[in-house]
Amino acid sequence: MMRHAIHLVTRLLIRIVLSCLALVALFAAGIYVYAVYVNPLPPRVLAAAADRVKTFHIHELSYNQIPVGFRKAIIATEDRRFAWDPGIDPVGIARAIYVDVRKGALLQGGSTITQQLVDNTILNQNRTVTRKVLQVINAVGVYDTMSKKEVFTLYANMIYFGNGAYGLYNAAKTYFGVRPSLLNEGELALLAGLPNAPSAYDPFTSLPLARSRERVVLINMVSDGILTQARADAIYALPIHLR
Repeated sequence: MMRHAIHLVTRLLIRIVLSCLALVALFAAGIYVYAVYVNPLPPRVLAAAADRVKTFHIHELSYNQIPVGFRKAIIATEDRRFAWDPGIDPVGIARAIYVDVRKGALLQGGSTITQQLVDNTILNQNRTVTRKVLQVINAVGVYDTMSKKEVFTLYANMIYFGNGAYGLYNAAKTYFGVRPSLLNEGELALLAGLPNAPSAYDPFTSLPLARSRERVVLINMVSDGILTQARADAIYALPIHLR
């Protein structure tokens, strides 16, 4: 029994050491890639975004056209440290590495809003170590060359909400038949919960799950000090006017 326990601990330590060595090597390679990519990065992201706008007929919104309630809901749910993080979340990455090492697979994302923007413009969605490293490197490059407002605006216009709806405006039209500025806070919170898993939380086919996700978004906002519990409860009680 003791021998088996020692064997398991040894395997875990070896896996951790090898993972750390791999990360160091990838980090070193990443510095080189970053030096190559950092200058052309904004044009690449913007060009990819422009292609996405044409392909999916996205109606783009400016930063000021994105409802404040939606901005706060997304940040509280997807990236609480967005205002000051360098495009990546070291805490989230460390947690993801810990889980991945323990499980022996790429299970945790640890992705910030900036990383998700990179995913939705210039990278594919394959869950590989190489793609994750490129995601991190490019996210830092975006942070270095674009403002937070620019990053969030692109994110809100590029992200997928399900049912063929890319971008907040298209999502509001698809699910509610109106532009985002006409949605109530509950409807905005519901939309903010969809990008995590658009198919699972599809309000047309799984409204109870979509509402439960909306509740998670509101809980996150309470936890982040954006809302009081009473206000969150009042928002959740607002009617949801689906098309």
